[in-house]
Amino acid sequence: MDDPARRLALIECLERDGRPGRVVDVRAWPLTIGRAFDNDLVIDDPHVAPHHARLELDAAGLPALAVLDTVNGARVDGRRLASGARQALPATGAALQFGQTRLRLRLPGEVLDAERPLPPGLARSALLVLPLFALILGRHAIELDPGASLLAWWPAVVGWPLAMAGWCAAWALVSKLFQHRFEFVAHLRILLPWLLATLAVGVLLPLLGGALGWPLPWYAAGPLQLLMGAAWIHRHLAVVLPAHRRATGVAIGAAALAALATHFAVVHRDTDRWSRAPYMSALPPPALRLGPTAPPQALVDDLAGVVAPLARQAEEARQEDDERGDGDDEGS
Repeated sequence: MDDPARRLALIECLERDGRPGRVVDVRAWPLTIGRAFDNDLVIDDPHVAPHHARLELDAAGLPALAVLDTVNGARVDGRRLASGARQALPATGAALQFGQTRLRLRLPGEVLDAERPLPPGLARSALLVLPLFALILGRHAIELDPGASLLAWWPAVVGWPLAMAGWCAAWALVSKLFQHRFEFVAHLRILLPWLLATLAVGVLLPLLGGALGWPLPWYAAGPLQLLMGAAWIHRHLAVVLPAHRRATGVAIGAAALAALATHFAVVHRDTDRWSRAPYMSALPPPALRLGPTAPPQALVDDLAGVVAPLARQAEEARQEDDERGDGDDEGS
Protein backbone atom coordinates (compact mmCIF):
# COMPACT_ATOMS: atom_id res chain seq x y z
CA MET A 1 0.00 0.00 0.00
CA ASP A 2 3.04 2.31 -0.02
CA ASP A 3 3.28 2.47 -3.86
CA PRO A 4 0.01 3.80 -5.35
CA ALA A 5 1.56 4.03 -8.83
CA ARG A 6 1.71 0.22 -9.07
CA ARG A 7 -1.78 -0.31 -7.66
CA LEU A 8 -4.16 -1.87 -10.20
CA ALA A 9 -6.98 -2.45 -7.74
CA LEU A 10 -7.68 -2.53 -4.03
CA ILE A 11 -9.37 -5.28 -2.03
CA GLU A 12 -10.85 -4.44 1.36
CA CYS A 13 -11.79 -7.22 3.78
CA LEU A 14 -14.90 -5.99 5.57
CA GLU A 15 -15.55 -6.53 9.25
CA ARG A 16 -18.94 -7.43 10.73
CA ASP A 17 -19.92 -3.77 10.94
CA GLY A 18 -19.12 -3.16 7.27
CA ARG A 19 -15.94 -1.24 7.95
CA PRO A 20 -12.77 -2.25 6.11
CA GLY A 21 -10.22 -4.16 8.14
CA ARG A 22 -7.42 -5.75 6.17
CA VAL A 23 -6.59 -3.96 2.89
CA VAL A 24 -4.69 -5.67 0.05
CA ASP A 25 -3.12 -4.02 -3.01
CA VAL A 26 -3.57 -5.74 -6.37
CA ARG A 27 -0.40 -5.19 -8.38
CA ALA A 28 -0.75 -7.95 -10.98
CA TRP A 29 -3.44 -9.99 -12.69
CA PRO A 30 -4.63 -12.68 -12.20
CA LEU A 31 -5.12 -12.77 -8.43
CA THR A 32 -6.05 -16.05 -6.76
CA ILE A 33 -8.22 -16.23 -3.65
CA GLY A 34 -8.59 -19.16 -1.28
CA ARG A 35 -7.59 -20.79 1.96
CA ALA A 36 -4.39 -22.42 0.71
CA PHE A 37 -1.01 -20.87 1.44
CA ASP A 38 -0.07 -20.42 -2.24
CA ASN A 39 -2.92 -17.98 -3.02
CA ASP A 40 -2.30 -14.30 -3.59
CA LEU A 41 -5.07 -13.50 -1.09
CA VAL A 42 -5.31 -16.04 1.72
CA ILE A 43 -8.66 -16.13 3.55
CA ASP A 44 -8.90 -17.89 6.90
CA ASP A 45 -12.51 -19.06 6.55
CA PRO A 46 -13.57 -22.72 6.89
CA HIS A 47 -16.30 -22.12 4.31
CA VAL A 48 -13.76 -21.14 1.65
CA ALA A 49 -12.13 -23.74 -0.61
CA PRO A 50 -8.33 -24.08 -0.81
CA HIS A 51 -8.44 -22.46 -4.27
CA HIS A 52 -11.79 -20.72 -4.30
CA ALA A 53 -11.76 -18.03 -6.99
CA ARG A 54 -9.59 -16.05 -9.37
CA LEU A 55 -9.75 -12.40 -10.35
CA GLU A 56 -8.48 -11.83 -13.89
CA LEU A 57 -8.88 -9.62 -16.93
CA ASP A 58 -11.12 -10.66 -19.80
CA ALA A 59 -10.40 -10.14 -23.51
CA ALA A 60 -11.55 -6.53 -23.29
CA GLY A 61 -9.20 -5.83 -20.39
CA LEU A 62 -11.99 -5.60 -17.83
CA PRO A 63 -11.85 -7.47 -14.51
CA ALA A 64 -13.81 -10.70 -14.15
CA LEU A 65 -14.33 -13.27 -11.41
CA ALA A 66 -13.86 -16.96 -12.12
CA VAL A 67 -15.26 -19.31 -9.47
CA LEU A 68 -13.05 -22.38 -9.09
CA ASP A 69 -13.68 -25.76 -7.45
CA THR A 70 -15.85 -24.90 -4.46
CA VAL A 71 -18.99 -26.18 -2.77
CA ASN A 72 -20.32 -22.84 -1.55
CA GLY A 73 -19.72 -20.79 -4.68
CA ALA A 74 -19.42 -17.01 -4.46
CA ARG A 75 -21.55 -13.88 -4.50
CA VAL A 76 -21.06 -10.77 -6.62
CA ASP A 77 -23.17 -7.80 -5.52
CA GLY A 78 -25.58 -10.23 -3.85
CA ARG A 79 -25.90 -12.52 -6.89
CA ARG A 80 -24.82 -16.13 -6.29
CA LEU A 81 -22.37 -17.82 -8.64
CA ALA A 82 -21.89 -21.58 -8.60
CA SER A 83 -18.63 -23.47 -9.00
CA GLY A 84 -17.21 -23.02 -12.51
CA ALA A 85 -19.11 -19.80 -13.22
CA ARG A 86 -17.49 -16.69 -14.60
CA GLN A 87 -18.81 -13.17 -14.11
CA ALA A 88 -17.63 -9.87 -15.59
CA LEU A 89 -17.28 -7.19 -12.92
CA PRO A 90 -18.34 -3.55 -13.17
CA ALA A 91 -15.59 -1.05 -13.88
CA THR A 92 -16.61 0.79 -10.71
CA GLY A 93 -15.89 -2.19 -8.43
CA ALA A 94 -18.02 -4.85 -6.77
CA ALA A 95 -18.96 -6.41 -3.45
CA LEU A 96 -17.70 -10.01 -3.24
CA GLN A 97 -18.45 -12.74 -0.74
CA PHE A 98 -16.62 -16.05 -0.34
CA GLY A 99 -17.99 -18.25 2.43
CA GLN A 100 -18.65 -15.88 5.31
CA THR A 101 -15.96 -13.43 4.24
CA ARG A 102 -17.06 -10.20 2.57
CA LEU A 103 -14.70 -8.27 0.33
CA ARG A 104 -14.97 -5.03 -1.56
CA LEU A 105 -13.10 -4.73 -4.85
CA ARG A 106 -12.18 -1.14 -5.63
CA LEU A 107 -11.06 -0.25 -9.15
CA PRO A 108 -9.67 2.96 -10.67
CA GLY A 109 -13.03 3.68 -12.31
CA GLU A 110 -14.97 3.83 -9.04
CA VAL A 111 -17.20 6.79 -8.29
CA LEU A 112 -16.82 7.96 -4.71
CA ASP A 113 -19.74 9.26 -2.69
CA ALA A 114 -19.58 12.81 -1.44
CA GLU A 115 -17.98 13.38 1.94
CA ARG A 116 -20.48 12.96 4.74
CA PRO A 117 -20.60 15.58 7.48
CA LEU A 118 -19.89 14.46 10.99
CA PRO A 119 -22.94 14.12 13.26
CA PRO A 120 -23.76 17.26 15.24
CA GLY A 121 -22.19 17.57 18.64
CA LEU A 122 -24.02 16.79 21.84
CA ALA A 123 -24.28 20.49 22.69
CA ARG A 124 -26.63 20.99 19.74
CA SER A 125 -28.83 18.09 20.80
CA ALA A 126 -28.75 19.29 24.41
CA LEU A 127 -30.88 22.27 23.36
CA LEU A 128 -33.80 19.84 23.25
CA VAL A 129 -33.44 18.97 26.94
CA LEU A 130 -35.22 22.13 28.13
CA PRO A 131 -38.40 21.76 26.01
CA LEU A 132 -38.40 18.01 26.65
CA PHE A 133 -38.44 18.35 30.42
CA ALA A 134 -40.83 21.28 30.25
CA LEU A 135 -43.24 18.99 28.41
CA ILE A 136 -42.66 16.12 30.86
CA LEU A 137 -43.18 18.33 33.92
CA GLY A 138 -46.20 20.06 32.41
CA ARG A 139 -47.87 16.78 31.54
CA HIS A 140 -47.11 15.42 35.01
CA ALA A 141 -48.52 18.55 36.66
CA ILE A 142 -51.82 18.11 34.80
CA GLU A 143 -52.09 14.50 35.96
CA LEU A 144 -51.38 15.29 39.63
CA ASP A 145 -54.17 15.87 42.11
CA PRO A 146 -54.32 19.32 43.74
CA GLY A 147 -52.23 19.48 46.90
CA ALA A 148 -50.02 16.52 45.96
CA SER A 149 -46.80 16.19 47.98
CA LEU A 150 -43.34 16.82 46.59
CA LEU A 151 -42.72 13.08 46.46
CA ALA A 152 -45.30 12.88 43.69
CA TRP A 153 -42.85 14.79 41.46
CA TRP A 154 -40.11 12.17 41.80
CA PRO A 155 -41.22 10.09 38.78
CA ALA A 156 -40.91 13.16 36.55
CA VAL A 157 -37.83 14.75 38.12
CA VAL A 158 -35.79 11.60 38.84
CA GLY A 159 -37.48 8.70 37.08
CA TRP A 160 -37.42 10.13 33.56
CA PRO A 161 -33.69 11.04 33.55
CA LEU A 162 -32.79 7.61 34.95
CA ALA A 163 -34.97 5.87 32.36
CA MET A 164 -33.41 7.90 29.54
CA ALA A 165 -29.89 7.14 30.75
CA GLY A 166 -30.72 3.44 31.07
CA TRP A 167 -32.24 3.39 27.56
CA CYS A 168 -29.12 4.93 26.00
CA ALA A 169 -26.80 2.72 28.06
CA ALA A 170 -28.64 -0.41 26.91
CA TRP A 171 -28.36 0.58 23.25
CA ALA A 172 -24.72 1.55 23.80
CA LEU A 173 -24.02 -1.95 25.15
CA VAL A 174 -25.66 -3.45 22.06
CA SER A 175 -23.46 -1.19 19.92
CA LYS A 176 -20.44 -2.39 21.88
CA LEU A 177 -21.44 -5.98 21.08
CA PHE A 178 -21.90 -5.47 17.34
CA GLN A 179 -19.76 -2.41 16.54
CA HIS A 180 -17.10 -2.68 19.27
CA ARG A 181 -17.85 0.94 20.26
CA PHE A 182 -19.80 2.24 23.26
CA GLU A 183 -22.05 4.68 21.38
CA PHE A 184 -23.84 6.29 24.33
CA VAL A 185 -23.74 9.82 22.90
CA ALA A 186 -24.94 8.68 19.46
CA HIS A 187 -27.98 7.00 20.97
CA LEU A 188 -28.63 10.01 23.21
CA ARG A 189 -28.70 12.20 20.08
CA ILE A 190 -31.38 9.88 18.71
CA LEU A 191 -33.35 9.71 21.96
CA LEU A 192 -33.82 13.42 22.59
CA PRO A 193 -35.64 14.52 19.40
CA TRP A 194 -37.66 11.32 19.03
CA LEU A 195 -38.82 11.31 22.66
CA LEU A 196 -39.75 14.99 22.44
CA ALA A 197 -41.70 14.45 19.21
CA THR A 198 -43.50 11.35 20.52
CA LEU A 199 -44.55 13.02 23.77
CA ALA A 200 -45.57 16.18 21.92
CA VAL A 201 -47.86 14.19 19.63
CA GLY A 202 -49.48 12.52 22.64
CA VAL A 203 -50.10 15.90 24.31
CA LEU A 204 -50.81 18.28 21.44
CA LEU A 205 -53.04 16.19 19.18
CA PRO A 206 -55.72 15.59 21.86
CA LEU A 207 -55.55 19.30 22.75
CA LEU A 208 -55.97 20.17 19.09
CA GLY A 209 -58.94 17.84 18.82
CA GLY A 210 -60.50 19.41 21.93
CA ALA A 211 -59.91 22.94 20.67
CA LEU A 212 -61.42 22.22 17.27
CA GLY A 213 -64.17 19.93 18.54
CA TRP A 214 -62.86 17.36 16.09
CA PRO A 215 -62.12 13.85 17.46
CA LEU A 216 -59.88 12.72 14.58
CA PRO A 217 -56.63 14.15 16.07
CA TRP A 218 -57.43 12.39 19.34
CA TYR A 219 -58.00 9.09 17.49
CA ALA A 220 -54.77 9.51 15.51
CA ALA A 221 -52.52 10.22 18.50
CA GLY A 222 -52.10 6.61 19.70
CA PRO A 223 -51.44 4.93 16.31
CA LEU A 224 -49.16 7.79 15.27
CA GLN A 225 -47.13 7.43 18.47
CA LEU A 226 -46.80 3.70 17.82
CA LEU A 227 -45.48 4.32 14.28
CA MET A 228 -43.11 6.98 15.58
CA GLY A 229 -41.82 4.53 18.17
CA ALA A 230 -41.10 2.01 15.42
CA ALA A 231 -39.19 4.62 13.41
CA TRP A 232 -37.35 5.63 16.59
CA ILE A 233 -36.17 2.06 17.23
CA HIS A 234 -35.14 1.76 13.59
CA ARG A 235 -32.86 4.78 14.03
CA HIS A 236 -31.17 3.04 16.97
CA LEU A 237 -30.78 -0.16 14.93
CA ALA A 238 -29.24 1.83 12.08
CA VAL A 239 -26.41 2.76 14.47
CA VAL A 240 -26.06 -0.80 15.73
CA LEU A 241 -26.32 -2.55 12.33
CA PRO A 242 -25.53 0.04 9.64
CA ALA A 243 -24.95 -2.63 6.99
CA HIS A 244 -28.43 -4.11 7.46
CA ARG A 245 -30.70 -1.06 7.38
CA ARG A 246 -33.06 -2.54 4.82
CA ALA A 247 -33.51 -5.80 6.74
CA THR A 248 -34.05 -4.02 10.05
CA GLY A 249 -36.47 -1.62 8.36
CA VAL A 250 -38.56 -4.50 7.02
CA ALA A 251 -38.55 -6.23 10.42
CA ILE A 252 -39.51 -3.07 12.31
CA GLY A 253 -42.20 -2.24 9.75
CA ALA A 254 -43.73 -5.71 10.07
CA ALA A 255 -43.63 -5.46 13.88
CA ALA A 256 -45.30 -2.04 13.76
CA LEU A 257 -48.10 -3.31 11.53
CA ALA A 258 -48.61 -6.29 13.84
CA ALA A 259 -48.71 -3.97 16.86
CA LEU A 260 -51.27 -1.73 15.13
CA ALA A 261 -53.44 -4.73 14.27
CA THR A 262 -53.22 -5.97 17.86
CA HIS A 263 -54.11 -2.51 19.18
CA PHE A 264 -57.23 -2.23 17.03
CA ALA A 265 -58.24 -5.82 17.80
CA VAL A 266 -58.00 -5.23 21.56
CA VAL A 267 -59.96 -1.98 21.31
CA HIS A 268 -62.66 -3.67 19.22
CA ARG A 269 -62.89 -6.56 21.68
CA ASP A 270 -63.32 -4.20 24.63
CA THR A 271 -65.62 -1.60 23.08
CA ASP A 272 -67.15 -3.16 19.94
CA ARG A 273 -65.61 -0.21 18.11
CA TRP A 274 -62.31 0.32 16.34
CA SER A 275 -61.42 3.28 18.55
CA ARG A 276 -62.08 4.27 22.12
CA ALA A 277 -64.32 7.19 22.95
CA PRO A 278 -62.40 10.50 22.88
CA TYR A 279 -61.89 11.34 26.53
CA MET A 280 -59.57 13.89 28.13
CA SER A 281 -58.97 14.18 31.85
CA ALA A 282 -58.26 17.92 31.43
CA LEU A 283 -59.98 19.99 28.75
CA PRO A 284 -58.14 22.84 27.04
CA PRO A 285 -58.91 26.35 28.33
CA PRO A 286 -62.05 27.95 26.83
CA ALA A 287 -59.88 30.65 25.25
CA LEU A 288 -58.33 27.98 23.01
CA ARG A 289 -61.73 26.76 21.82
CA LEU A 290 -61.72 27.23 18.04
CA GLY A 291 -64.49 24.87 16.99
CA PRO A 292 -68.20 25.68 16.85
CA THR A 293 -70.29 25.43 20.00
CA ALA A 294 -73.62 23.64 20.49
CA PRO A 295 -76.61 24.37 22.76
CA PRO A 296 -77.12 22.24 25.90
CA GLN A 297 -80.11 20.53 24.31
CA ALA A 298 -77.78 18.98 21.72
CA LEU A 299 -75.92 17.23 24.56
CA VAL A 300 -79.20 15.94 25.97
CA ASP A 301 -80.22 14.62 22.57
CA ASP A 302 -76.88 12.87 22.14
CA LEU A 303 -77.19 11.25 25.56
CA ALA A 304 -80.48 9.70 24.50
CA GLY A 305 -78.60 7.45 22.12
CA VAL A 306 -76.39 6.21 24.95
CA VAL A 307 -79.25 4.94 27.10
CA ALA A 308 -79.97 1.79 25.10
CA PRO A 309 -76.34 0.57 24.88
CA LEU A 310 -75.80 1.23 28.60
CA ALA A 311 -78.99 -0.63 29.49
CA ARG A 312 -77.89 -3.57 27.35
CA GLN A 313 -74.46 -3.66 28.99
CA ALA A 314 -76.04 -3.46 32.45
CA GLU A 315 -78.36 -6.35 31.60
CA GLU A 316 -75.45 -8.45 30.32
CA ALA A 317 -73.47 -7.69 33.48
CA ARG A 318 -76.46 -8.64 35.64
CA GLN A 319 -76.87 -11.94 33.79
CA GLU A 320 -73.16 -12.72 34.21
CA ASP A 321 -73.44 -12.00 37.95
CA ASP A 322 -76.50 -14.27 38.21
CA GLU A 323 -74.74 -17.09 36.35
CA ARG A 324 -71.67 -16.68 38.53
CA GLY A 325 -73.84 -16.76 41.65
CA ASP A 326 -75.65 -19.92 40.48
CA GLY A 327 -72.31 -21.58 39.85
CA ASP A 328 -71.08 -20.69 43.33
CA ASP A 329 -74.29 -22.11 44.87
CA GLU A 330 -73.91 -25.40 43.00
CA GLY A 331 -70.26 -25.68 44.03
CA SER A 332 -71.12 -25.18 47.69
